[in-house]
Amino acid sequence: MNSYGALCTEFYDLDKPTAPELALEWYARKLPPGRVLEPMCGSGRFLVPLIEQGRQVDGFDPSAPMLNACRAKLQTAGFASKLYQQTLENLELPDIDYVAAFIPASSFCLITDKAAAFAGLKRLKNHLMPEAVVLIEFELPQPGDDWPKESSKTITNGRRQIRLVSQVDYDADQQLEIFTNVYELKQSGRVVQTENETLQLRCYSPEQMKSLLESAGFRKIQIQHPDFGWVAKARA
Repeated sequence: MNSYGALCTEFYDLDKPTAPELALEWYARKLPPGRVLEPMCGSGRFLVPLIEQGRQVDGFDPSAPMLNACRAKLQTAGFASKLYQQTLENLELPDIDYVAAFIPASSFCLITDKAAAFAGLKRLKNHLMPEAVVLIEFELPQPGDDWPKESSKTITNGRRQIRLVSQVDYDADQQLEIFTNVYELKQSGRVVQTENETLQLRCYSPEQMKSLLESAGFRKIQIQHPDFGWVAKARA
């Protein structure tokens, strides 16, 4: 996966500066008191507001630019958190006493290799206390045959203007959304930097997600459908 570089991070933070209110409130209600882990935390749009609410949340992400953005937000807000640059499938943290873990915004679907997704869930379970709550948001398989789709969007930040041109295709057999993105940074009307990004999302049916969690050793699995999407809830 070639994704989440510097321009992508800047665009992402400008385009999605805060977590969706409904989703943030839902996760805040569902997470128990105690130390919580957010895998694939990105720039912290869930992690930071939860810490501001008084929660203790650690996070990790494979993207250095995303983690730097998260640290900057925490510093601006006057808070701190343990942040690690790691992948879920190779997770190895010094602490293994988390009472919960959550992966919002379907970030888990970015792990498209089935063996890596399974390994990541096993690694995650090893960092959780017995009976810890796990919440994983996921994308359903896509309908229709009107693929590929194209879109473009421009975000302005002072004299910096970032344009994202995106093409999305879908492999129905593999249940993969395939994004080919190009970011262009313009200053004074001139393109001064470009960044190419290719990423995929693996979609899951509720039955497939439940089966994956069961195979990784999680129990008491429920598939829930709050207003903002689909979430699997399980116990370690």
